[in-house]
Amino acid sequence: MASKAPIYCELCKESIDTGESLEHHLLNEHRPPELAERLASQWESEELGDPS
Repeated sequence: MASKAPIYCELCKESIDTGESLEHHLLNEHRPPELAERLASQWESEELGDPS
């Protein structure tokens, strides 16, 4: 039986425990301003065509 690949959090650059979802991790380990800043940065880079 194949095991699931670990989930990776791009914000803290760490793998997440196998029993935890990314959503749960983000809600419990990161502050809302940190999440908003990252999301806005991602959207802006996509809108401007920046490949980062």
